Amino acid sequence: MKNTFLYVLVLFAFVFTLAGCNGENDKEKEPEEIDTTLYTTYTDETIMDFTYEGKNFVTDGAGVVTLSRCTDGDTAQFSNGTMTFAVRFLGIDTPESTYRIDPWGKSASAYTCDKLENATEIVLESDGARMDGNGRYLAWVWYDGRLLNLELIEQAFSNARGTTDTKYEDVVYDAELKTQPTQRRIWGELDPNYDYSLEGTQISIEELVTNSALYETSKIVVTGIVVAEIEGHPYIYQDGYGIYLYLGFENSVKVAVGNEIRIEGLNLTYYPDKETGSPQLTGFKKRNIELISEGNVVDPRVTEVADLTTDDLGSYLSISGLEVVSIFTSNNTGDHTITVKDATGNEMGLHITKSVSVEDIESMFVIGSIIDATGPLSRYMGQYQFELNSLELIIKK
Repeated sequence: MKNTFLYVLVLFAFVFTLAGCNGENDKEKEPEEIDTTLYTTYTDETIMDFTYEGKNFVTDGAGVVTLSRCTDGDTAQFSNGTMTFAVRFLGIDTPESTYRIDPWGKSASAYTCDKLENATEIVLESDGARMDGNGRYLAWVWYDGRLLNLELIEQAFSNARGTTDTKYEDVVYDAELKTQPTQRRIWGELDPNYDYSLEGTQISIEELVTNSALYETSKIVVTGIVVAEIEGHPYIYQDGYGIYLYLGFENSVKVAVGNEIRIEGLNLTYYPDKETGSPQLTGFKKRNIELISEGNVVDPRVTEVADLTTDDLGSYLSISGLEVVSIFTSNNTGDHTITVKDATGNEMGLHITKSVSVEDIESMFVIGSIIDATGPLSRYMGQYQFELNSLELIIKK
């Protein structure tokens, strides 16, 4: 009897202990609360340990620069006092916001631009290869003593990329490993300013051009006639208004001059920027294009240089009585820029692609001569210009 009692007592203790263990295991299985706070610990602790005073970044690999133009989250143009050059930030790859728009791309761009535009001092530091395949300098970008490349990772606007055997390789990857579990921004958070729809909203090109600010974060559907093609990229016209369509790395036989097309899933961006450049449609996918009709002929709208406005950007226009002021051919791109003016001195440009030879340019354009010009209108660095890939639409008087 005594043995039986002891047996029952031991059995009861064992079951109680087992139950307690199961309870503890159940608690351990409960998901831990995620800390979503974005810290900049690594950026705060990383210091500039190199000499840059009195140096030139282009020739010495380090130096003070001034911001010329902020392009996007990981690209900007700077000046060292003697030249302006593009810089691709080392070690990061922020979402796109120019030739296409990705989730968090606009926010990453805004963050970078805000830091650079309000910085008291900007310093560039090279590391390894000086330039990328697109002719841009590669650099670590410091603003007011803070490493912007690293801060963009800690702010969950970029992952670490291409840092093998670079100076900040370890701290960049450590920052990524610390930021990724927050599930913020690029690591799993939906961008409230991004349109995740596949098709977009059908609007007229007139509405898009005249009220562009309303559609900068929306997917767009447009219909129009291709009136010109510049190095494979078309200008689309509809009821007196036009816009440039950047195809990126895709193409389609449906995008041919004279074709009326409908395209879904586009984004509105600007090149090179909104203040001095032109609006353009990006995000083109050939699966999203529909051919409506072929063989359409569009007559250009006749206007004057003095009457040009930003609402005319992308439109197919014709201007007569232009005097040739200057002729320039770029050594870098081979493109030609012809500056012309009207009878009252208002100037504009003719941007002609390198497909036209220097000999043909010199034969057509003579300083002081008068021409008529037709083409789609763009703007670069604040100056209006026609975009041309041949001389067919130029009439020499």
